[in-house]
Amino acid sequence: MTVNDLGAAHSLSHKLGWPHRIDDWRQMLDVGEGVALESVDGELVGTGLCFNQGAVATLGLVVINDDWQGLGLGREMMVRLMALAGPRTLLLVATKAGQPLYQKLGFEPCNRVCQYQGGGTLAPPVPLLPGLRAMQASDQAALLALSPDSLAHAVAVQSANRGVVIENAGAIEGFALKRTYGRGEHIGPILARSAEQAQALVLALLTDAEGDFIRIDLVDPYDDSWLTALGLNCVDQITRMRCGEAVEEGPLTRFGLLTQALG
Repeated sequence: MTVNDLGAAHSLSHKLGWPHRIDDWRQMLDVGEGVALESVDGELVGTGLCFNQGAVATLGLVVINDDWQGLGLGREMMVRLMALAGPRTLLLVATKAGQPLYQKLGFEPCNRVCQYQGGGTLAPPVPLLPGLRAMQASDQAALLALSPDSLAHAVAVQSANRGVVIENAGAIEGFALKRTYGRGEHIGPILARSAEQAQALVLALLTDAEGDFIRIDLVDPYDDSWLTALGLNCVDQITRMRCGEAVEEGPLTRFGLLTQALG
């Protein structure tokens, strides 16, 4: 897959109702490797992307044109992507339709991902949590060090419109980023030591977002009443799957994804 495929790839995802802008596709190709499937007359009929991130790799944006379904092309696409990843633990977010194929390829469910979206209808209270503050340019080095082998993580840190961190005794205990993506803005990744910290980080980023379209992809949320009270509702629940041994991705727990494809 090359930059010359981006226009056609964007058209494929648009037909599925996915919100990705062509700029989103471009950024993801910048940090990953892609496979493109063409018909004999040169029409792009399928895509898939692999993102190598140190000990793990995430797979995503696997799309096959409806007219080409049922021919085994999705499986072939996955085989190519898994080869690009090499001997890494693999992660992906699976639709219900795709889950049987992924299980045949060795993937097993590991998390539940809930997608929240909407225009915030209420301004949340300002969280009071020790060490919570706005992200500063001087924080970039410390944030990048949390996932030094992930180019996707680096791009997220450097391209964020806004971010918040929790810092105590000179150590970063959590952070969350907000950036332009899809239909509006996306909050993620959200990394913290506790669910309380993760919630405070999200609320801090929502304090100036009243009326804006926001999307958040939370991993295994146990209570979302604080989000629904603000007008952000769960519109989809999907399964995150893993192939290989569980890998410690860093010192913090991932409560929210950067994107479903990037993890």
